[in-house]
Amino acid sequence: MNRLILDRYLFREVTAAWAAVTFILLSIMISTRFASVLAVAAKGELPRELLLKVALLSSLRYLVILIPASLLMAILLSLGRLYSDNEIAAMTGCGVGLSRLYRPFLLLAVALTALTAVLSFEIGPWAGRQADFLVKDAKRLVQFTPFESGRFKTASGGRAVFYTASISADGGLLGRVFAQIEETDGGSVVVAARGVQAADASSGERVVTLFDGYRYFGVPGNANYDVVKFDQLALRLSPPPFSYINNQRKLSTTSALLASNDRRDWGELHFRIAAPLTVLVLTLLAVPLAHLRPRQGRYSKLVAGILIYLVYANLLGVGQAWIDKGKISPIIGLWWVHAVVLAAALWMIARRRSRV
Repeated sequence: MNRLILDRYLFREVTAAWAAVTFILLSIMISTRFASVLAVAAKGELPRELLLKVALLSSLRYLVILIPASLLMAILLSLGRLYSDNEIAAMTGCGVGLSRLYRPFLLLAVALTALTAVLSFEIGPWAGRQADFLVKDAKRLVQFTPFESGRFKTASGGRAVFYTASISADGGLLGRVFAQIEETDGGSVVVAARGVQAADASSGERVVTLFDGYRYFGVPGNANYDVVKFDQLALRLSPPPFSYINNQRKLSTTSALLASNDRRDWGELHFRIAAPLTVLVLTLLAVPLAHLRPRQGRYSKLVAGILIYLVYANLLGVGQAWIDKGKISPIIGLWWVHAVVLAAALWMIARRRSRV
């Protein structure tokens, strides 16, 4: 019963610390991503209503990076407080050894490893593709316009030709408009003194409103034409069809990476495998690393933990680059990086046990 109480206490401490650290780091990264997306929206290349959706999708990819780092920091923070308040000394006096301390931390690590694996292999790439699709599709819709000053342009698959003598800087106002449109029962020619155009945010269509003009309708080769004078005429123009192409390896599906023979795809696959493994390896490292000597500050090991994580992450990046360049066989992959850090963790565990 006492063991369960101790496990629950330690599990609650590290879980609360992990949730707080993850929330803070994720908020910082989402804010950074939101600022970059906001810059794209300020240029008129992305509708404002998509900003939050793109930022939230990006956050799912960020979690793959944040979970190992936040768990390492959470263990160091929670154990640092317990060491500083002499609670670990009391536990040790009651016969609680290093192996007992590991149990609640490993329980959380196993759960987060499973979550990180799902994010790394499936949810992260999917979220990245969704965000990339939304940005590219929005840019296409914003950039689509049937008018360019002084030039004839085709639209609707070549079924319409448009011309304007002038266009305002924001693209909204048109001067002296000409349009030739093919219809099911004939063709029409429209001329207008001026016009305005705007994008329909829901469908991506261009809504063109012409003023003070004439519409000539008839069958080519036939002298019978209907002529209509109008004060206002509205046209809706559909953008060209959009076929999304993913040209980023980090957004490819895991199944596509497995089926590929390209060493760069294998490098990306090893990097995805590395994400959940770092959670377990860093947990093994964090518990002995968090040990504080008397009068040491509770946050004194935090800097060392962050430096170790940065070295670990950079070695993974270097290893992936070596796989891409053919300097390391895909069979070796990034396993050597995990082996180095795991060896350091086991050495620290053995050193800590010898001093207990």
